[in-house]
Amino acid sequence: MKHKLKCIEFIGRDRLMHYTNINVPYQVDNPTREQRHQMLMQHLVEEGRPEDFKNIIEILNPPPDITTVCPKGYGKNSKIAVIGAGEAGLSAAFELRKIGCNITLFEAAGRIGGRINTHYFTDDKKYFAELGAMRIPLSHEATWHYINLFKLETSPFVINNIRNFFYIRNARAVNDPQGLSVMKNIYPQFSLTHEERKRPWQALEELVFSKYLYTLSPDERRELIEIKPKYSYKIQERDMMTRRMAYEGAGLSQSAISMLGNMALLEQNLIGLSFIQQLQEIYTADFGATYYINGGMIKLPLALYGALCDDTTDAYVNISKDELGQVNFKIGFAVDGIYGSPEGDGVILQYRDGKRGGCYYEKFDYVICTMPFSSLRRAKINPLFSEEKSQAIIELNYENAQKTFFFLKDRFWEYGNPCTRIVGGNTLTDLPNTSVFYPSDHAMPIPNLKNGWTLRPGASPSEPGVLLASYNWSMDADRIGNEYPSLRIDDIKGYIERIHGLPFEYIDNKFISSITFRWGQVQYMWGGAAIMKPQDKILFSYVVTLPEMNGKVFFAGEHISQKHAWQQGSFQTAMVAANKVAERIKAKKS
Repeated sequence: MKHKLKCIEFIGRDRLMHYTNINVPYQVDNPTREQRHQMLMQHLVEEGRPEDFKNIIEILNPPPDITTVCPKGYGKNSKIAVIGAGEAGLSAAFELRKIGCNITLFEAAGRIGGRINTHYFTDDKKYFAELGAMRIPLSHEATWHYINLFKLETSPFVINNIRNFFYIRNARAVNDPQGLSVMKNIYPQFSLTHEERKRPWQALEELVFSKYLYTLSPDERRELIEIKPKYSYKIQERDMMTRRMAYEGAGLSQSAISMLGNMALLEQNLIGLSFIQQLQEIYTADFGATYYINGGMIKLPLALYGALCDDTTDAYVNISKDELGQVNFKIGFAVDGIYGSPEGDGVILQYRDGKRGGCYYEKFDYVICTMPFSSLRRAKINPLFSEEKSQAIIELNYENAQKTFFFLKDRFWEYGNPCTRIVGGNTLTDLPNTSVFYPSDHAMPIPNLKNGWTLRPGASPSEPGVLLASYNWSMDADRIGNEYPSLRIDDIKGYIERIHGLPFEYIDNKFISSITFRWGQVQYMWGGAAIMKPQDKILFSYVVTLPEMNGKVFFAGEHISQKHAWQQGSFQTAMVAANKVAERIKAKKS
């Protein structure tokens, strides 16, 4: 208790009662569904909208199991193509196999996993970097469905930490709950109005959500992540807005917008894009308590792959091996064309072997296409998809993302006394590296101290650590990603030293190795994720889900969902698409 009180003194004696009396659910390892829901409800209670809980869970739940849609064995002799072996493709294949479908899974890249890509720095896989998705929110039920199915272990991924800080306009401030450090050190660097200077930065940010989120009814808020042919007026109004327009609409000055853009995760990179996508993430508490998969996020797609290869069979509950369909993997085969068969009874795919060359054609009963639109854009389609779908493929916005990780000899950020050391979370800056994430593997929550973290028993700062030294999207991802490798690494080392007040070449003495990954350069992806621009929701969110070629071609992936850039979107749309194929198979046999 003595240790805890010292840390509370660090954030302010006047807030002592607030933190000793608040009911903060303890973020446990491997949370049960009930524990996740308790943490989510507490977050919603704090925001004054507990009534959203039921809607959030209902919409993000996985659909009914495919065996309730179509009996086992009905898919025998059905020939299905799944394009893409990311999480959406693997999930769709896994589900369709339950009813006996024979599946051919095409993947243009030489690896499975798609945007899940874990890089291991050591042979024992103890130290790793998540080049793609790195955290799982409490409310993402479809993702947790597969985590639990494959019995994967999870630990808290720290996003918010009262020990993290901001480094903006050469000024440094601690991310204390009252915003006092920011008001003292960051505010003087900006030409804020008199009224803005009197409010903590959290209260300034709250003005935006008070106007545009909390004024919506529960049913209107539900629409933020629903997929519908038509949305209510208030949702349409918000979908017309960029994030900057929303901040202006809340009465904030351009100076305040500039400051807050640097103090909200990735906000400065995306400020000209869709405001409603930001509301979607706030609505489902995506940046509240989050988790990572122990040993690397790649374990989830590998578990699905293992089940498809019969390395693990217990995932198919009450289904014998003889009842399962066959799976044929074509890894390294790119689909270049999608054609309706002349007889109208199937779909012909044109594909090629990326290593040996050669063009092949093969007919399937149904196709589930999980290719991102950035890749589908180059495919030959005949007959053409609908005008609306074709326009969505052209227009739906994709943004580049870049990550650079440093593997260091020790964890300089974890040294110091318990009240100042940084254990997990992120620091934000207006420097080109945008955001810095500290690893969460040593982090243990402090009971009843919101966003308070300390070292796990036995964890030592002298142990090597993986620092996400630069994470950004859009223009900054292009700028840093396009630098010569030596220049990029030197620049980022300098940014880390400036942010943390370290001497010149300090990082050089700690440096073991690094890795940079830029998603815009990944072949057959050419983008980090679908990040909506204004009007993308009202124009495209429904039409992208519709099947094509007389109900023979279905679509799945994060870009088809309303949880863009999250695993939830991939899994949920894949399960929905598989169920739709199952409905067609059942109808054909009825």
